[in-house]
Amino acid sequence: MLGTDNENEETNVFELLEFLSNNTRRRILELLSDEDLYSFQLSRMMDISPRIIAKYLEELEKLGIVSMEQRKSDQGPFRNYASLNQAFSLIIDVGQNTFNVKYFPTGEIIGKGKETKLEKTEVAKEKKREELRKGLKQESAKIRDLITKKIGELKGLDQERQECVEEINDAFYQFNQMIEKIVPNYHDREIYRRIFKKIINKSDNRVSLSELASWMRMWRGELHERIEILSNQTECIIIKKDRQGEIWYSI
Repeated sequence: MLGTDNENEETNVFELLEFLSNNTRRRILELLSDEDLYSFQLSRMMDISPRIIAKYLEELEKLGIVSMEQRKSDQGPFRNYASLNQAFSLIIDVGQNTFNVKYFPTGEIIGKGKETKLEKTEVAKEKKREELRKGLKQESAKIRDLITKKIGELKGLDQERQECVEEINDAFYQFNQMIEKIVPNYHDREIYRRIFKKIINKSDNRVSLSELASWMRMWRGELHERIEILSNQTECIIIKKDRQGEIWYSI
């Protein structure tokens, strides 16, 4: 499930990207963002087999984006309603030696899946509707102004983000230019880049041989020998062994 397990978060994000690559699946999310619907309603609105809709809803529920709940429909019988239960953003950075996909939960969906109590009389229902109509204009203006303000803020953040990504790309370009001048072997340069990319996301500025070997799909002994050569070539890689025998690298 997205946003609950850091160890599997990257896998789940790519599963979500694969899900969103299909126009039909994106349309399901678009419709559910407006209101809760059951599979037959989605099938009728999209002119798609209920079996396919049910399959896609099951995938969304597995990702933790949609919840399914038995609820009384407006036609009377109970239906298995689908509702969005979280809002999120996906941000993808692609550039020189840069490929990052990040999932950011932005909050739970408020009020989804909640049934109001049935009004006792038609008079009470009409009174409630009248109260809602009176507040609609005022609340619509408030929400419109808020959304307009936030869209403006997001545009500013997008510009700032773009500038940051460009600076990162420039820095990586300079980094690669230096590596190519010092390390003649392409595979050794790739090992150095992998170490560098791993440690920049770690607070202790180090990565273990076990983690690096698993990531690069190399034998530990072979990888360590090449890193020792790299350490001598660059004089930048620091190699240490802890009490448990694990080898650590830092730059």
